[in-house]
Amino acid sequence: MLSTNKGIRKALPILTLTFFLFALLLVWCFFTLTHSSYFHQLNMRHFKYTTELTTLIYAPSNEISHSQPIDTQALRQTLINLRQQPQDCLSMVTKTDAFIMKMIGTDSIISICERDVATGNKSLAYLTDFEQGNISREMLQQQLVNALNEFSANSSEFEKPVAQTVHFISTVTLSVIILSSLVVLAFALFISRAVASGLTNREEAMKALAHSEARNKQLAYTDLLTGLPNRNLLDHTIDTAIKSAERNDLQFAVMFVDLDRFKDVNDTLGHTIGDKLLVIMAKRIADAVRSTDHVVRFGGDEFVAVTDGFESVETIDYIAHKIIDAIKQPVKLTDSGNDSYITASIGVACYPQNGLNATLLLKHADTAMYQAKRAGKNRYKAFDRLSALKQNRKLKLVDQLHHAISNNELSVVYQPIVRLADGMTVGSEALLRWTNSDNEAISPAEFIPIAEHSGQILDIGYWVLEQACMQCKKWHNEGAPHHAMAINVSSHQLKDPHFTRRLASILTELSLPASFIHLEVTENSAITEDQASVATLHHLAGLGTKLLLDDFGTGYSCLSYLKDLPFHILKIDKSFMPADNTIASTIIAMGHEMNRPIVAEGIETMPCYAHLKALNCQYGQGFLFQKPVPPHQFDTSKRYACITSVLA
Repeated sequence: MLSTNKGIRKALPILTLTFFLFALLLVWCFFTLTHSSYFHQLNMRHFKYTTELTTLIYAPSNEISHSQPIDTQALRQTLINLRQQPQDCLSMVTKTDAFIMKMIGTDSIISICERDVATGNKSLAYLTDFEQGNISREMLQQQLVNALNEFSANSSEFEKPVAQTVHFISTVTLSVIILSSLVVLAFALFISRAVASGLTNREEAMKALAHSEARNKQLAYTDLLTGLPNRNLLDHTIDTAIKSAERNDLQFAVMFVDLDRFKDVNDTLGHTIGDKLLVIMAKRIADAVRSTDHVVRFGGDEFVAVTDGFESVETIDYIAHKIIDAIKQPVKLTDSGNDSYITASIGVACYPQNGLNATLLLKHADTAMYQAKRAGKNRYKAFDRLSALKQNRKLKLVDQLHHAISNNELSVVYQPIVRLADGMTVGSEALLRWTNSDNEAISPAEFIPIAEHSGQILDIGYWVLEQACMQCKKWHNEGAPHHAMAINVSSHQLKDPHFTRRLASILTELSLPASFIHLEVTENSAITEDQASVATLHHLAGLGTKLLLDDFGTGYSCLSYLKDLPFHILKIDKSFMPADNTIASTIIAMGHEMNRPIVAEGIETMPCYAHLKALNCQYGQGFLFQKPVPPHQFDTSKRYACITSVLA
C-alpha cells in the first residue's frame, strides 16, 4: 500500500499538468478551427462584393453609354472592398499555414489572393484615370468587366483549395483532440485504478489493523497456553463481581488454586510435559466450576476462580471440593508412561468479609492457599485473619532482617560450658540475639528459620562466625588461652562451597588455632544426605576444628553416620533434661562407648546436675550456671560453687 500511495503522489502532478496541457490544446484547436473557417468567411464576402460590382457595372450599363455620370464613389468603395478580402487573406496566412498549404498542395490560395489584389489595384487605377479624364468611359467599362470576370473566376478557383485546407486543418485538429482525449482518458483511468487500488489497500489495511488490534487485545487478556483469561483481566473480573454483589446484596469468593508438587513434574518429565499438564488441569478447573463462574490463569501453576454471587457459604465448599476432586484424578502425560497424580491447594477469600477490593481479596486468598499447603496440601482453606497477621509479621521481619547487620541490630551473647567434674568454665557457646528497629527482641527460634528461608542465613552466619572468633581470640589474649568457642552452624552454611575457606581465612587473620573453635551442627537428614554438606564436614575436620552434633537424639540419630562422619562431641538436647531418664542415660553411655565426650544442655537444677555427674557426663551448660550474657559480663576463669555442694 505504501508503494501505491507513493505512485499516486507522483502521478497526481503529472495528471494535473496533462489536464492543463489538454486545456491549452483545446483552446489552440478552437482558435485553429476559427482561423481556418475565416478563409470561408472571406470568400463569402468576396462573393458579396463581386455581386455588388456586377450590379454597379451591369445595372447602369445603359446609362454609361449615355450622358449620365458614373457613380465613381460607389465603384471605388466596392473595388476597395474586393481588394481588402485577398489582402486580409494574405495577412492572416502564417508561416505554418503556408507550410501546410505547400505540403497539401493548396498554396494556390496565396497566388489567387495576390491576383485579386493586383486586379483591384489596376481597376482602382483605371477609375482614378477616368476621374482625371485620362481614359474614356468605354475603357473604364472594359476594365471593370475584365476585373469582374477575374474576380468571379478567382472566387470560384479559391473555394476548392480553401475547402481542402480547412478540411485538412479540421481533420488534423480533431485527430489531435481525439488522440489527446484518449491519452488523458488512459491516464485518468490509470490514476483512477491506482486510487481505487490505494483505497482498496487502505480498506484492507484498516481491516487488518482492526483485526490485529482485536488479536492483540485478545492476546493481552488471554493465556496462550491454556486459552483461559490471564491475570491482566483478573482485576476487571473481580471488580465486576464486586459491583454485581453490591447490586444484588450477595457475596462471592476468590479461590486461589495452586498445583501441589508441579515443580517435580517439570524437573523430572520436562517443561513440555509440564505445559501439557497445565492445559489438562486448566480444562478440569474450568469444567469443575459453574458456568457463571470465571477461571483465570494467574501464572505458572496458579489459577484463580472467581465465583458468581451466592447466598450460602456451602457453595464455597461445593465448588472447592469439585476442583480438588477433578484435579486429583489420574492423568496420562506420556503415551508409554503410567498414570500420574497431582493435587491442589486452594485458598478462599470471600467478599465482603475478607476484602472490599481486588487487591485484598487476591492477597488474602493467596495467604489462605499457603495455609492449605502448610496443613498438608490437597485441601482448601478459608482465609484466617490470625494466620494472616502471622504471615504479615513474617514478611515484616524478612524485610527488617535485611538491614539488621548494617543497622547494628545483631549482637552475640555467651553462655558458659562447664566441666561437670570440678565446675570449671572451659568454654562458651556463642548465641545470636536480635533487637529489631522497633526495639523488639526477636527470639532466635523465630528469626533463624526466616533467615534460612530467605537466604540471609549465610551473611548472618559469617557475621556471627567473625564476632565469636574475635571474642575467643580476645579472651585468649586476656589470660584464658585454652578457652573453646562453640558456634552454631546452619545446614545452609555447610552447603556453601566457600565456608571452610572463609573460616580458615578468619582463623589465619586472628592467629587463632582451629582446635578452639567448636562448630555445632544440628542433626537432620539434610546434613547426612547432602554430599556437599558431608564434604564440608570432612574439610572442617581436616582444618582442625571440633565438630559437635547438636540436639543429638531428637530424631535422625543413626550409629552408622556417627561412625562415618567426623563428629568429635555429642550434645544432648535440653528436651531430655532433667537427666533422670532412660534416653539421657543411653546417650551418655553411647558416647562413652564411642569415646565421644558429651555436653548436656539445659541444666537448671542441682538434682539434674548431680545425676549427670553421676552418669559421668563430661560437660554441661544451663541456667544453673549462668544465662547467656554479653562478653563484658562473662568470666572465663570462673569455677561454679555448685560443685562444692554436690561433693559434700
